[in-house]
Amino acid sequence: MQKKGFTLVELLVVLSIIALLMGILMPALGAARRSAYRVGCKQNLHGCSIAFRMYLDENRNVMPVIFNLPNSTKQEEPNSVSLYGTLGKYLSGKEALKCPADKWYGKNTTFFAEEGASYEYNNRLGGRKIEDSWFAKRFGTSEVWILKDYEPFHGKDGKSGSVMYMYADTLVADRERNK
Repeated sequence: MQKKGFTLVELLVVLSIIALLMGILMPALGAARRSAYRVGCKQNLHGCSIAFRMYLDENRNVMPVIFNLPNSTKQEEPNSVSLYGTLGKYLSGKEALKCPADKWYGKNTTFFAEEGASYEYNNRLGGRKIEDSWFAKRFGTSEVWILKDYEPFHGKDGKSGSVMYMYADTLVADRERNK
């Protein structure tokens, strides 16, 4: 009795079915990955909002003076420190300042690797109470963002949901409130 193998046509049919299934599954897997990145980013920003609240409780609600990213172009003020230098004792570690989707466009690195944070601090608040800022007086403190993704890590620039924001009332959202 002779064993019969697969014919070339049978192999091609199996390969085409596998390719078809991969073509169907790959976009779904990409969407699931982007969704997981978005959830991880919100979780990290929520931890930062708790850290900011603890910092403010200890400092009479005066916002810290923190230099902004990127370091290569910053104009440091004499009393400014990094985001982690300010919030480090309230955070679980440096990774709390990293957006999972962080990538530095045009470079082979991430903002977190180069700068120590994926999030931009609203340095216009530095050294004052949130409620004393011009924006808060005009629109209310709940409209003032404190941290946001430095780049649109979660989508195309200008699209809703591409940047995560942390607001003064500790809300974390994937859109700017005052638009």
